[in-house]
Amino acid sequence: MLARIRSIWYEYGGRPRRGCRVSDQYITSEDHLPADTDGELTLQVMDQETKHIFTTRARIARDPAELTDPDPLTILRGPHENREEQWYIQIIKTDVGEVSVDETVLKECFEESQEGSNVLTARGEDVKTLVSYLVETGEYDSVSTAVRSLLREHLSETRPELVERYVDLRTEREREEMELKLGGGEKE
Repeated sequence: MLARIRSIWYEYGGRPRRGCRVSDQYITSEDHLPADTDGELTLQVMDQETKHIFTTRARIARDPAELTDPDPLTILRGPHENREEQWYIQIIKTDVGEVSVDETVLKECFEESQEGSNVLTARGEDVKTLVSYLVETGEYDSVSTAVRSLLREHLSETRPELVERYVDLRTEREREEMELKLGGGEKE
């Protein structure tokens, strides 16, 4: 197993630090787990032996039989991360870089959404059928609420860095607007 991890590590550009070797025991926090742990996911883990923290594409499961090449994964839970759960991880690709946020494009999109319409159009009978079902069964009050909620959840799980940067940008804008109001100035 160790040889396989090393080969994957080298294949995708990973370079071990001097005197560092990859072990087969990993740790992560429940904060790093997405709501849906089925299938392939991106996860930040720490090598238990070397304490090296890296992001990986992996599959995780409570039962090692569900994975083809499982290694122990300790998940730290609770507000003080003092509860441990034993899971298993199958590493697919190591050192997956976070998708960076293009600040310029995000700011341009933010400006456009502030100035223009905030209506999104998504055509597709599949999506309409599924979202309408969620509304009709009472899970959501309206199609727009369902779409907003589902999209927000999806982006929070798959692109947390984008959501975080958007929240920072929005907070920054609201602070600037409040300073202008309190200072008696006008927005340019």
